[in-house]
Formats: sequence, C-alpha cells, structure tokens
Amino acid sequence: MSVATKSEKFAAPETAIASELTDAKRATATYRILCIGETWLGSDARAAFAALRRLGQAIEVMDPNHYLPLQWHTFPGRAIRKIFRPIFVRELRLDAARILERYQPHCVFVWKGNWVDADLIKRFKAADVTTINYYPDVSFLSHGPYIPRSLPLYDHIFNTKSYGVADMQRELGIEQVSFLEPGYDPELHRPVTLSGEERKTYGCDVAFIGTWSPKKELLLDALRRSLPNINLKIWGNRWENHRSPSLRESVMGYGVIGDEYTKAICGSAICLGLLSEQGQGSSSGDLITARTFQIPACGVFMLHERNAEVLNYFDEDREAGFFGSAEELVQKVERYLAEPDQRDTVARNGLLRSHRDGYSIDNRMKSVLSWLDQRRSSVSNSKPTKEHGSR
Repeated sequence: MSVATKSEKFAAPETAIASELTDAKRATATYRILCIGETWLGSDARAAFAALRRLGQAIEVMDPNHYLPLQWHTFPGRAIRKIFRPIFVRELRLDAARILERYQPHCVFVWKGNWVDADLIKRFKAADVTTINYYPDVSFLSHGPYIPRSLPLYDHIFNTKSYGVADMQRELGIEQVSFLEPGYDPELHRPVTLSGEERKTYGCDVAFIGTWSPKKELLLDALRRSLPNINLKIWGNRWENHRSPSLRESVMGYGVIGDEYTKAICGSAICLGLLSEQGQGSSSGDLITARTFQIPACGVFMLHERNAEVLNYFDEDREAGFFGSAEELVQKVERYLAEPDQRDTVARNGLLRSHRDGYSIDNRMKSVLSWLDQRRSSVSNSKPTKEHGSR
C-alpha cells in the first residue's frame, strides 16, 4: 500500500496529516500514564495510546491479550476462558500492582476495561493515581461482570455515545461522565493508492466494514436486491449469521483490520456507515461510531445513516451522503455511483472537514489531557502538602 502522492487528488490533506503528527511530537512530556487496552494494529485503544505519546506523554501499556486468551474462538477454548477468567483477571491485577510500584503513574487510562475489576481501580485510587475510562460501546451491561462494577469507581469516564452519559447516570448512578467523540487515527486512516493486486481484493462499488447485526443485514439485503448488478463487498465478523441469499456473494467471510481496513475503505467508491442497534441498558442505538470519522479521513465518499447528531459533523451532500430508510439508501447509492465527479468532490470536502475541525484521535486525547490538568490542579490545591509523583 502506497500513500497518495502530491500529484494525486487527495495530496494536500496528506501534508496536513504529516504536519499534525509533527506538531504533536513537539509537546513537552507531562504525565506518566499507564494505558490498559488492546494494542493490535487498528485497535482504537492502540490509536488513543499512540496519540497520548505523540502529545508528549510518557506511557506504559498493559494489553489484556497478554493475560487472557481472547483469541480462542472454539467452544473448548471459550469454555476454558470462562472457567479460568477470574484467575486470568487476577494475574492482570497483580501485574498492574507491580507496575504501580515501579512506574508510579500519575494516571491510569483504561480503554473500555472488560477485564479491569473494581479491586484494581480501588488500588490505583488508594495510591492517589487518577483513573480515567474511555468507553466506546453502545451497552455497558452486556460485556461481562467487571465493567458495571468498576465503572462507578473511576474518577472520570469519557463516553463516546452522547446518550451514554444519561444511561450511565440512570443505570449505574455515575455522575463523573462526559461525552467525547471517537476519532480517526492519522497514522492509519488517510488516502492511499492501491496496487493492482490490492484493487482486485478490495475494489468495489459499495463496501460495508463492520460486525453483523439483523438491522445491517436487512439494509444490505434491500440494497443488493434493488441493485443486483453492483459490486458490494461486506467485511466483518459474525456475517456467517446472515440468512439473505442475495448477500451470499458479497460477504467476504472475515474482518479487516489495520492497513487492510484502510485499503478496504479506499477500494470502494462508496463506503457505508451503518449503525448498531440499541443494547442492554442503552436508550438508543448508535448515532455516530469510529467509522463516522475514519471513512471521510480516508478521502472516500461516506454514505451514513442520517440522524441529528451526525449532521453536526458533516454537511449533507457536501461533505458526506446520508439516508434515512432502505429506499433512500438505494436511491443514494444509485445516484452517487452515476455521478463520480460529484462523489469525489463530496469525499474531498469530507476529508478537509475532518482535518479542519479536528476529528482525529489526537484531538480527542487533548480533551482528556485538559481534564487531567484540571483534575490534578484541583487536587494539588486541596492538598498542598501532598503531591503524588513529579511533573
């Protein structure tokens, strides 16, 4: 995969990305932050951790995959993981305690925290370590027993769902929560040029990249049956659950991550932003997701489910396309496939808006660091004789 050159249509924003990364590296180190979350290439957690480092913070990372066999997908493997899960979680907790003593972090930054139990958060807080959670999912009640027990203990939670703030207050009594959008990763999500071989794999009229759900299947089935001649490719997990004969040739059978995710976006003429349904304890389904910002950042035309929230970030038919029903989805796909020049103009405007308004994960992490500054300043003022660590 080769990055677009200045002679190509999306060259200027590439320069903006390089400038953004360079500016971030000029920041002065301020905090020691222990980051807990997955680190595979393309993980949103990894992107956030890398952004903190680009912003000048000293980080140490604990990946739950090193303590729990999260990639075991067979029935025996899942059964073993469930039986021994408390032991795996205890190993993570013990190692975190050792890192606490050695590293003496100012802050622990947890991405979601499926395997971070309440005892670990209590231990950090007893050591005057500020605890932050960045929560990215629709539901916080359907991802195991540890999340609902530990979330109320954090000093602050940044929720990527606007409705999630009231949901956490209602379901768990959490007040220390605020809305902070997801963002694109400037290291991964940018315009790229595909090789001939890559275009054979990823080239298509319409792509959707994401996990199967009944609603998404219904929308894509309606699209495929209405426009049977389009080249539709569906990448993601759990699509073996689909029951629509029309989608049989479109389902690729696996997910794409990291650079392959970027290639799959850039290989499509239209990339869809389909949203997840309402989950346990949530008052709404998704309104925006990480894809909402990642697709435009790749310089590709995004066709997204319409709602009032997403229209705050991109202007309709100028910076992205939107639809409100299966019928309108079909109409918009048909229209924009027939108007490639207009489609490219909208895609470029969406890319420029992403950079101009700061939709990167780096800017989201700036908000986290700003909160951390205020928090530590208020704690320092209230306890003038006791300061944890050094700055």
